[in-house]
Order: sequence, then structure tokens, then C-alpha cells
Amino acid sequence: MYKFFKRNNRQIFRFLVSGLIASSFNFISYRALFLIFKNILFASISGYCVGIIVSFVFAKYWVFKNSYSQPLLKSFSLFCLIYFLGGIEMSLVIVFVNKLIENYKIAWFFGAFIGSLNNFLGSKYISFKK
Repeated sequence: MYKFFKRNNRQIFRFLVSGLIASSFNFISYRALFLIFKNILFASISGYCVGIIVSFVFAKYWVFKNSYSQPLLKSFSLFCLIYFLGGIEMSLVIVFVNKLIENYKIAWFFGAFIGSLNNFLGSKYISFKK
């Protein structure tokens, strides 16, 4: 595990930074659309989509530096599938851990870790493999 982190520390750091940036775009879009349309479902789905697109661009061109390997549509489709599965994993872990320890905040951190791990490894070895 240590060797993996040592070999990939730059990608891991960039992945975390790009995740914060994508989450910011997600939230800003969500907030703006909610203020304009007063529809929370529309705002949340749209914000999430904006965040996914920003995350994809950062992952492809900055985190994993993969501008040539797979066709754009294929890597974007795989990326979305990986993030969808990561979201399901995160939710399941949150529910399970919360049942064990009855602390939704700590449960969220465990879920976020598992979801992020899924997203990093899936992006690295499936969506943007060289």
C-alpha cells in the first residue's frame, strides 16, 4: 500500500484538488439554478452533471494526463459509470456504518473514502488507462 501511494502521490494529490474544484462548480451551479428556478431536484441534478463534466476534464487532462488513449465518448461513458457505482458504494457504506456506530457524520467519511477510492482506481485503470 505504501509503495502504491509513493508511486502515485502526484496523481492522488491532483485527484483531491480537482475533486474540490469540481465540487465547487457543482455547488455553485446548484445554488444558482435553485435561486433562478426554485426547483431543488433540477438544481441538484444539473449541479451534479456540471461537477461530473468538470471532474472529467481535470481527470483526463491534468490528473491522469490522458489525451490520446481512448475515444472521448468511451472514456466519458466509463467515467460516468465508475462515478455512478462509486455513488452507490458510498451510499451503502454510509448506511452500513451508520447502523454499526449510529453516527452519520463519521459514516459519511467512511462512505466518502470508499467512493473516492473507487473513483480514483476506476479512473486510473479503466477510464484513462494508457
